[in-house]
Amino acid sequence: MSSPFSSQHKSRMVAVYLFTVLFLVFYGKTAAQNPSPSVPNAFGQEVYKQRRLALLDSLGDGVAVLYSRGTSGEMGYRADGDFWYLTGLDDPGAILILAPKEKDCEVLLLAPRDPEEERWVGERVPLSESLKVVVKMDRIYRTSSLDWLLVDRVKHSPVLHLISQLVGPGTGVPPDMELYGKISERIPGVTTKNSSRFLESMRMYKSQKEIAALEKAIVVTYKGMTESLPLIRPGVTEFQLAGKLQESFKQQGAQFSSFSPIVGAGEHSTILHYERLDREIRAGELVLIDFGAEWNHYAADITRTFPADGKFTDAQARIYDVVLEAQKAAIASIKPGISQDSVDAVARSVIRKAGYAEAFIHGTSHYLGVEVHDAGDYGQPLMPGMVITVEPGIYLPDSKIGVRIEDDVLVTQNGSRVLSAEIPRERAEIEKWMARSSH
Repeated sequence: MSSPFSSQHKSRMVAVYLFTVLFLVFYGKTAAQNPSPSVPNAFGQEVYKQRRLALLDSLGDGVAVLYSRGTSGEMGYRADGDFWYLTGLDDPGAILILAPKEKDCEVLLLAPRDPEEERWVGERVPLSESLKVVVKMDRIYRTSSLDWLLVDRVKHSPVLHLISQLVGPGTGVPPDMELYGKISERIPGVTTKNSSRFLESMRMYKSQKEIAALEKAIVVTYKGMTESLPLIRPGVTEFQLAGKLQESFKQQGAQFSSFSPIVGAGEHSTILHYERLDREIRAGELVLIDFGAEWNHYAADITRTFPADGKFTDAQARIYDVVLEAQKAAIASIKPGISQDSVDAVARSVIRKAGYAEAFIHGTSHYLGVEVHDAGDYGQPLMPGMVITVEPGIYLPDSKIGVRIEDDVLVTQNGSRVLSAEIPRERAEIEKWMARSSH
């Protein structure tokens, strides 16, 4: 008897099945463990394919190797920004080889299978032609093939391109640079070329899909803050407040947070990256919250400063208004062609005139995207499609007053657009926001 399904329908079913298996493997979850997973990569593999092709075109020749250098946590493995930007895959131990002059110019290497480990963490998908089609790679091998693949390509084109982000001497040697050093010791005539600017430049300009992901991350962050406001009161610990934020993000389907929450009350509000979260909020204090959700790998980064009693004191209000004025002036200055140094100078000028120059102890902006401190050249003028934070602050340890206001801003053709504009930041709006949340 013939099948009741057409061959086209069966093909679609096979494609859906393969995608589902691949998703479960790469995200380290099973349907039983996570019956309502966060939305998988909504961009589609064609986006990453086009990014790789653009990078290959920029490289021109030679070979580039990129390792997945991510982190593992409660919610699974998250690849670093460079690897994910080019592959869309969160797979520990994976390696990407790009060789513009080779027939198979895009090769993905996956970590070997371990039957014993798979009994504990779940089965990994086997290598197959179907898998290759799904991830849109020319070839897929295990990482044990790295040596012969690299030697074979270097023989034809003896240039090793460093495409990952540069690190300073105080940081450990990245695996790609360590690999390149070993190859150079063994194959005469091989040179290493710094080509990190190509991938860095690509990541600086955000597409409409990327901007939409950032906006979704901001919406999740806004709701998380709103749901957490009832805990901004005397007697609640900084830890409880941070936990509520994280819980809200997960409930909304955000698998990861952009970074560890900064929740500082009183004197802790004056510590820039305070993460101990070790005491109760007290009456009359300010509570500074710097946090962000991540959506489809794109990071929100928002800071708001709240009065624990729901109303700012006169001293707190004076500082708050200066910081807000500085932020507004800085945002108003953003347009194509301006430098981040100039944006910083605008904010700093307002704070200096108010007499708090020494209390503004950090920069005003950083790039935002796949990572909360995203790749970017700070010597390059801002251009349409770039996204930065604007976050002036004043910190007075003796008065136990720390105020920072941070928003995420897209550079447009004619100026800028505050992606997080819906989140209250005027002093009166903050007080009303807190009052509404207390009912």
